[in-house]
Amino acid sequence: MPTPELSIIIPAYNSAPWLPYAIESCLWQSQPNIEAVIVDDGSTDATPQIVDAYAKADPRVRVLHQPNKGAGVARQAGQELARGRYLLWLDADDFLDRHAARDMIGVADRDHVDMVCGNAVVFSDKTFNSRRYFHHPAVARTTFENPRYWKSKVAWRWIVSRAFVNAAHITHPPLKLGQDVVVMYDLLCRVGTFSQCPSFFYYFRQEHKGMDSSLETEIEHELVHYAYVRDILVRAGRPKPLVKYLSENYLRDIKHYMPRILGREPHWERRVLEISRELFSGVDPTWLARDFCEPEVRHNPELERLGLVLRAGDEDAIRAELAQYGAPGAQHHHAPNKANAWHTFRRRIKAMLAPLSLKARARQSALRARAAKRLRGVWTPE
Repeated sequence: MPTPELSIIIPAYNSAPWLPYAIESCLWQSQPNIEAVIVDDGSTDATPQIVDAYAKADPRVRVLHQPNKGAGVARQAGQELARGRYLLWLDADDFLDRHAARDMIGVADRDHVDMVCGNAVVFSDKTFNSRRYFHHPAVARTTFENPRYWKSKVAWRWIVSRAFVNAAHITHPPLKLGQDVVVMYDLLCRVGTFSQCPSFFYYFRQEHKGMDSSLETEIEHELVHYAYVRDILVRAGRPKPLVKYLSENYLRDIKHYMPRILGREPHWERRVLEISRELFSGVDPTWLARDFCEPEVRHNPELERLGLVLRAGDEDAIRAELAQYGAPGAQHHHAPNKANAWHTFRRRIKAMLAPLSLKARARQSALRARAAKRLRGVWTPE
């Protein structure tokens, strides 16, 4: 068989309701010289039967079954199996536009770059609503000096040259959450130039993300990943992308953990303190100041205050600072309840008139029909 133009790597764990959409979107590419490398990460639902049925039906589908080891190990296993010129990591509950491979590889070949970023559509199964995900206009041969790309750190938004990945010895850390961010920052710090494809090539399913995450996984994997990111960005001399990432994500996660553990889970309180203190031990406090951050990064006085307390190392002061995020009324911003029936109805009406939503639904409907025909007796769409 000829070398595939694109290897689409799909880690899958208990993904039976959505996985056929992802696989069909690979096999329906207008650039047919692709392969889908699926790593069944110890699934206990119908995922193994689904992927085996696809492998039997189409030689472009290659499957590895392994015990459950988490997304990082599964992505690494898929990367090692891949044979394509370029790599793309596709989540098992998402799907690709029909021209994804053609458009993304076309930009890579035109500009002679090892990495291309694409645009994505976020859609909801429940409300049918769709929106653009941090849209970027077309650009040729930009670099990581461009602040727009300090936020573009999700692996599924990029294709990457397999030769470049191998030459740079890029590996996925054995984390269950946050591992793709670690890899993408590593790649962005090593690549010379990259380009932006204007196409909306990726459809990101809003529901189902992180549904099965335990508190242990969130703290020992998600919270721990920030130190990996810090090491990569500090080593590369990129403190501003680090401050931006901590400001927008680390604080969000702390505010998510603390109400669940403060006064209830002393072990996890201790671990959050330990991990956070170690994280900021490698962050120069001057990086958190307004004079350093701006204009590229919005100064966050909350992060600066917490970072300085963590750097000082006084446990009582750290506990007091973290405790404010777990106290009653600590969350000043209350998001509207988007799970109620009125919200769902309103969003569905809006989606009926929105071209982006109509296109996402049409794509999903076509993929559902193809999968139902191919997997008759193996899979029934929900």
